[in-house]
Amino acid sequence: MNQPFGHSVPCDDLKIRFAGPRSGRWPLTVGQKNVLEWIRPDLPGPADILSAVVRATRGSTIDTVGAALGELIGRHEALRTVLRGGEQVVHAEGTLLAEVVEATGTEHDWHPSGGRAFDPAVDLPIRVRVVTRSGVPFLIVLHVSHVAADLSAMTVLRSELTALLAGRPLPPAVYHPADRATYEHSPTGQRQLDGSIKYWVRQTVDRPLCSLGLPHRFPDAEGHHQMLLGSRTAAQALADVAEKTGVRPLAVVMAAFASLLTRWTGSPGCMLNCLCSNRFSPELRDYVGTVSQETWIPFTASPSFLETVVQTNWAALAAYKYGRYDSAKLNAAMRGAERARGMPCHRDVVVNNTTGHSRAILPASGLEPGAGDRTFDAPVEFDVYRLDGKLGCGLGIDGRLATADETAAILGGVEQLIVAAAEGDVDPAAFGIAPVERGPGWVRARSCWVDLPAVQAVADQALGQGGARIEADGERLVARLAPGLDASAAAEAMVAAVIRQTRHGVVAPGDYV
Repeated sequence: MNQPFGHSVPCDDLKIRFAGPRSGRWPLTVGQKNVLEWIRPDLPGPADILSAVVRATRGSTIDTVGAALGELIGRHEALRTVLRGGEQVVHAEGTLLAEVVEATGTEHDWHPSGGRAFDPAVDLPIRVRVVTRSGVPFLIVLHVSHVAADLSAMTVLRSELTALLAGRPLPPAVYHPADRATYEHSPTGQRQLDGSIKYWVRQTVDRPLCSLGLPHRFPDAEGHHQMLLGSRTAAQALADVAEKTGVRPLAVVMAAFASLLTRWTGSPGCMLNCLCSNRFSPELRDYVGTVSQETWIPFTASPSFLETVVQTNWAALAAYKYGRYDSAKLNAAMRGAERARGMPCHRDVVVNNTTGHSRAILPASGLEPGAGDRTFDAPVEFDVYRLDGKLGCGLGIDGRLATADETAAILGGVEQLIVAAAEGDVDPAAFGIAPVERGPGWVRARSCWVDLPAVQAVADQALGQGGARIEADGERLVARLAPGLDASAAAEAMVAAVIRQTRHGVVAPGDYV
């Protein structure tokens, strides 16, 4: 059991009775299927359970809290749904037991934990803890499985529970995951989902960027170097740049980070893996369910930072149009694209926008080492925690690729670049750190940095020693086969071996001679 505020004393459980107008079975939504692909009931990951804390209003009692929670669950079908047999099963009514604890002590830095993993096929996707002082509720903690809510949905739940506790009326919740599934299985919904897959496959084939074709300069290093930034000066500058360019502040921060990253990697561009909220339709504004999905935003560097900001914003808006897709179908299509281009679909750079949801403790000013809120295992993860009042960001880089000082210099460069841009256009090349030195054997080919000795080692593994000699012919990567080898079979073996690689800079040759 968690021990907030010094320690807590368990009390009797609170029985929350709920009832809704509809029950039944419907197909899964693509959002539900997407989460089920990676969620692990035996070992919850950091994003499997989302949490929200709501302060009880003055005069609240255990009974009024229970009534408000019952109304909240009754309003939203996602909170009374289990997923089993490839369907979502909505319960019309039931009872949820909430934990009630009496907290003592003076500890204010309370980080609630979601506890054991949810089993989507058995458990209702919500747990509740009511924290009391002298028997009077003062905090309500919601833990919700990611199959039932994303970060935007948690904002809705927190806002609505606050209103219900205060006795404020709410309009009916009329759009639920069952309705979403009905749309997705309609001809219009299917066209939209299929169009997204075609778009992402085309992006993969047209832009085979291995944006982190970097040497493992520190092969024995483990983990990531983590740095946090807090800057009030940069927040004001950020608002100025956003107003000057007519874009969202988040786009400015993303453009600054990507500009410094591509300068360091010596690449003309990269792919930014981001989450798209997918809440552009009116019916999804207050929707409780999981609709956010990963998108890839193509970034191209420019000597003009203000131009880069505008381009990044447009690229993000274009990508968000295709943010809804069937992840199983997309994964199958991506595997086909991998074989066509001869390199893995690496998740190189992840950008997380967790403004309003992060519990990261930011520095008062400047840079500090910190744990951040890592949720992915990408080599580079950039987190945006706060945009208003203080710019809060985090950067984690695989320790095999960079030092802690380099990580700090890149993150610090984000602040410096944004502050400078508020005074006028600047060249991002003047900020951050110099391009990494790759050493002999690295060439530019197939639109990315390629480690020729590493590719040769993979060729020797796949085709036998002396089976192929790897060379760079301009932008092409060529394998000259030994006599007697069948080019088609060799190509298949080589591509299969490359796709199994986890390190960057290893690409299958495009031609066999």
